[in-house]
Amino acid sequence: MLFSSNVFIFLFLPAALAGYWLLTRFGRTALLTWLTLVSLFFYGYWNPAYLILLAGSLLMNFVVSFRIDAGRPETSRSHWLFIGIVANLALLMYYKYLFPTLNFFYAHGLLHRSFANVVLPLGISFFTFTQIAYLIDLRQGIAQRQGIVPYSVFVTFFPHLIAGPIIHPRELMPQFDKDRIHGLRADDMALGVTWFVMGLAKKVLIADRVAPLADVLYAHPANAGFATAWLGALAYAMQLYFDFSGYSDMALGLARMFSIKFPINFHSPYKTESIIDFWQHWHMTLTRYLNDYVYTPILRWVNQRRMEAGKKVTRKAAATPEGFLQIILFPTMTTFFIAGIWHGAGLQYLVFGLLHGFYLTVNHAWRLLTPRGSPLHRVVPAPFMIILTFLCAVFANVFFRAADVHDALHVVATMSGIHGMGPGFAAFPYLGDIPSVSRFMASLKSAAAALSICFFIVWALPNTQEILGQLPDDQVRMPSLLPRLAWRVSAAWSLGIAGLLCVTILLLDASTRFLYFQF
Repeated sequence: MLFSSNVFIFLFLPAALAGYWLLTRFGRTALLTWLTLVSLFFYGYWNPAYLILLAGSLLMNFVVSFRIDAGRPETSRSHWLFIGIVANLALLMYYKYLFPTLNFFYAHGLLHRSFANVVLPLGISFFTFTQIAYLIDLRQGIAQRQGIVPYSVFVTFFPHLIAGPIIHPRELMPQFDKDRIHGLRADDMALGVTWFVMGLAKKVLIADRVAPLADVLYAHPANAGFATAWLGALAYAMQLYFDFSGYSDMALGLARMFSIKFPINFHSPYKTESIIDFWQHWHMTLTRYLNDYVYTPILRWVNQRRMEAGKKVTRKAAATPEGFLQIILFPTMTTFFIAGIWHGAGLQYLVFGLLHGFYLTVNHAWRLLTPRGSPLHRVVPAPFMIILTFLCAVFANVFFRAADVHDALHVVATMSGIHGMGPGFAAFPYLGDIPSVSRFMASLKSAAAALSICFFIVWALPNTQEILGQLPDDQVRMPSLLPRLAWRVSAAWSLGIAGLLCVTILLLDASTRFLYFQF
């Protein structure tokens, strides 16, 4: 069930909120049970058969968490943690990587049966990673073991079940305490509805409108010229941003309707001046997850090995060739190798991850060689760094979107001018078999105009969290604009959001699925 669907907006969500409100008088257990039931219905609406998978994963991890918490001696707890992590990863690899690998063998004549009809369960990466984090935090004493009902809500709560954000147990579990869960609140409902509508508008009015530009390029990469390749790549960069940030806004808004707070997941990543800052503002909960559970353990292991060998682990040591390879390059590339694999089964996703790992390694090298206060920082203007960071993301996204590495390399070569500087008439088959120059140029102009609007919104306006006042003052990038644009409970804002919702609903029939819907 999509957030941007009539069924969700007009049937499921009102029923979920009404039931939650009616059960308020019956206390915490009744409210949490209701959230579990509606979340399971939400997941099963797409394919009821996969409810067994979700329920089995939930129960397995709950049993393992009990053994980790009650296990004695310490080695027993570690063994159960290992069993839990292996079981979760095995489930993920079975559905996400086994069948694509078998289909690869089938396509190359090594197998006689295709598995193309096997569908990836929705959100399997997100609910698997969420539960792994819970087991690790429980073993480290950061989280406390929960009963089956609150644990079920933690895993299945529908706003984050399908595509995140990835939430730590310590962020969500305390909000289920008896003294903090009190049913619906008017102030949270007003903020949540506004947040949801703004995210829905991002998805339907922007992401879905520029999607055809990207689809044309990646459906016919060999037909694209220099101009159409760049337009398609830029269109996909905007589609991906508004699609995923819009989904995150909707998730945060839905949770707030139930007076539950989720962590911010996007904070104007295209305004950042380095790829390091980019990953601290793009899919922020995934970045935090990778840092806490992949990068930091690897770095800790490397540092321990160096200290045992009598080598230093200081910043100065990291600036040496050997230290840089061990302290910077190895943990970074390994982490983004895993991140690339997580995003999908295919060499193009691996290249996507390794590209970002390379970007980050270069960025770290720049920071080591030019520490804060270096004259070189004053030579390079901020707008140049923002554009460079954005273009790095655009090129990596080509591999994220393309059907395979061959198509991605062809698009990158076309964007680089290797295939000539022609505009690429054939990339627009919907204009006719032999499109006229005037019609082709009109299409280019309309595409450029649409992208110009996207760039204006991304680079010239405050983001959703800034408008809604959900960021600390020191993180607000455009304070001069906020007094006029800041959200408040008022008749003007209510009418504006209502009008925005009406316009968005009129275009729901053209809405596509979320790009991260089956990750």
